[in-house]
Amino acid sequence: MSRPPDELTTTVFDALHTLSQHNKANFLLDTSLALIQAGRYGPEVENYLEVYLKTPNLPNVDIARALLARGNARKAGGDSLLAKAQQDFQAVLKLDPSNREIQQYIRRDRRIQFMAEPASQRAPLEVWERIAYHIPRHHLRTWLFVSSFHRDIAVRQIFHTLDLYFGEDTENLNRGLDIFDRAKADPVFASRVKSLRLHWAYEEGDMLDLMARIFKTALPEFRSLVDFEWIGYPEMRAEMVQAVLASHPRLRGLGLIGWHFDAVGVSDFRNLRKFTLRAEDDDGFADMGEVRTVLDQNRNTLRHLILGAYLARHHSWDSAFQSPTIQNLTHLDLVDTRISHIVFARIAHAHNLQSLTLHGTFEEPGSAAIVFGSDQVIDDTHTFLPHLEAFRFVLVGHDDELALYQNVTQFLRRRKRLRRLDLGTCPWDLVLRLLPELPGLRVLGVRIANLTHAALALLVQTLPQEMSAINLGTAVSDKQLSAYAASFTRFHSLAFLHLACTSQRRPKPNLMSEKDFQVQTDMWISSARSIATALPSLDFVGWHGEHYVVVRTGEGECSVELKELPPRRRLDCGKGVDLGNGDATWLERKDVPMDYEMPGLG
Repeated sequence: MSRPPDELTTTVFDALHTLSQHNKANFLLDTSLALIQAGRYGPEVENYLEVYLKTPNLPNVDIARALLARGNARKAGGDSLLAKAQQDFQAVLKLDPSNREIQQYIRRDRRIQFMAEPASQRAPLEVWERIAYHIPRHHLRTWLFVSSFHRDIAVRQIFHTLDLYFGEDTENLNRGLDIFDRAKADPVFASRVKSLRLHWAYEEGDMLDLMARIFKTALPEFRSLVDFEWIGYPEMRAEMVQAVLASHPRLRGLGLIGWHFDAVGVSDFRNLRKFTLRAEDDDGFADMGEVRTVLDQNRNTLRHLILGAYLARHHSWDSAFQSPTIQNLTHLDLVDTRISHIVFARIAHAHNLQSLTLHGTFEEPGSAAIVFGSDQVIDDTHTFLPHLEAFRFVLVGHDDELALYQNVTQFLRRRKRLRRLDLGTCPWDLVLRLLPELPGLRVLGVRIANLTHAALALLVQTLPQEMSAINLGTAVSDKQLSAYAASFTRFHSLAFLHLACTSQRRPKPNLMSEKDFQVQTDMWISSARSIATALPSLDFVGWHGEHYVVVRTGEGECSVELKELPPRRRLDCGKGVDLGNGDATWLERKDVPMDYEMPGLG
């Protein structure tokens, strides 16, 4: 039962009936403004203002006051709701960082974020993923402990490429089996793996059969796989080819790296963008003619071809290079192989090539020199391989072919787009004359047989200041190589530096006493550390063939620590060992399979 209105309320109602229409409207406006000022904006006030604005013949000044007051009130209410919504979204992000709906919201949110908010909310997810892409995996592991948001990004990068080793090493074997078990039990984890590389070291027998069965049951779980490589012995054979084809028929990259070509039926793949084959000779279960078939069947998609052999064995790529696919390639790597004139002539007509590796021996070096010398520059455009951005020219047994090296350096001149260059044992004086004509160069592998301070000064002066990776090799140096590190301070973006002398090797414990071994090992590490100390921009150091990641905890020599990276194995191009970016990977030849047991190729 409602209470009867008091005398004051009744009197106010009576007074309102006596007011004119204009005064009633003013009463509504004043009441609405007072309620808004008191923070009591709601449906009633909204209704008061709606009725007020419908009143005819109101002054424009009063209409503006009403609209402005209502607009401010609505905005304040909306901001309050948005803040509450943001709290809900942040709670979801903490609970489930991989939730697709919240990721889509973050991408769409274009509001300016304030410094008080978490850093992960002040930049889109794509920005953080790009940052993670450029961080070496050794350092990216720290993201696992920052927040769930950063952990999710780091995990996607870390597990993008997996290297699994199956052989006599029990620790590596168990790790590989654990990965397979997790892939079966955790679809989210399995979906993160985009590139899978299996390293095998088994003889024929029951153990190999068991491991092969385990692999075939786990393989279909990697549903997002785009690249697959089989490395070692036994080589990938017809049964495994069909297993991979059945589970992943649209692979974009396939690698077969072993002693023989046994992959019968590999030409059934139809969507390859990259194909890698390393076989010492033609004596495998598969006919070498199938290599040509692989190229022909993937003519519309194949852009990157890597072919490796073994110089000490008879082999030929003449048949494969008859394929019309060669002219579509953008990246070609010939490694540890004999290069016939037929093969080189086909390369000369591959005008789309952006990256070329020629590593091995020319069967006709004189003819090769003529082809390189035929290059002409017309309107700043080269007639021979006009789009070249990366060129590796490492020859074996051609040290006396001066005319060949002269024509190669002539062919490289005035190439403004050339970013990566490694000329192997090319005479230093030819390289020195070439460098000033390559303004876009950022990655260089160079050998100065007799390294002096004057020679190094010339090298540093002629290189662009924006260099990101350098490998400097020598046979004789007038002082310890680490003493030259300060000369490279001109390169503020230098992330990788490898200094190597052919006569220097890490101390061996079997060649000296335990005390001498410890002393010399400490000196070895100290010299490598001094390079990282002298060059604050370095993320990785190469020291006489070994690689280290640089860990900095502050300023000064005591705050620099080196973590040794695993050495490469036979037939392994070492993609499992991260060097931070593609420049260092290319420079250290970790992007192609090589036989590292051959002197001078490591």
